[in-house]
Amino acid sequence: MSDKAVFMGVVLAGGQSSRMGSDKANLILKNKTLLQNARELLTAAGASDVLISRNVQSATAQYIADIYPGSGPLGGIYSTLMATEQDILVTAVDMPLLTCTLLSQIVSAASDNPHFQTNQSQIHAWHFENEPLPLYIRNTQSVKRHLKQLLINANSHKSIKQFTRSIGVQTLKCNKAHALINTNTPAQFKAVNEQFDQHKPNLLRRTL
Repeated sequence: MSDKAVFMGVVLAGGQSSRMGSDKANLILKNKTLLQNARELLTAAGASDVLISRNVQSATAQYIADIYPGSGPLGGIYSTLMATEQDILVTAVDMPLLTCTLLSQIVSAASDNPHFQTNQSQIHAWHFENEPLPLYIRNTQSVKRHLKQLLINANSHKSIKQFTRSIGVQTLKCNKAHALINTNTPAQFKAVNEQFDQHKPNLLRRTL
């Protein structure tokens, strides 16, 4: 393994939660908010600090607002990349079953990959197969320039998967795909609470 990765944790919590009907960041699961849970997971995975992408004002916390509002998750990713010089490990606030082990798996893959590869395409992003989050991104000027162009281009396809493919991505196997679900509706969140150990894949599906 190469030198240990130094990275900043990022929680995407800027969505409008329209389908949930209430702010997902403040939902309580196992005696803590989903935002608190995401922050603690990133810290346990080795993040030097955690940035919260969130377009609200707070007297008790400092959030990173979108530089380009209305750009979805990529807008939050770009704004947090601009707020630090470190690589970032990104997760969403609405992933209640995510584990530190899965986050560490992504960090390990990034640590094992050198910044520069001779005669090979460079890899700048890591995530699990078929799931755009959680996501490790190498924080380079070229990555930020490329993402900015996507955001300011009205005709660009602003999806995380499209972006990571364009900068070079390594996808990883995940043997616990149920842990990567996100919760968008009250029914989905209720399913997580009621059957925390017996998941309902028909209800709990990632939609990013």
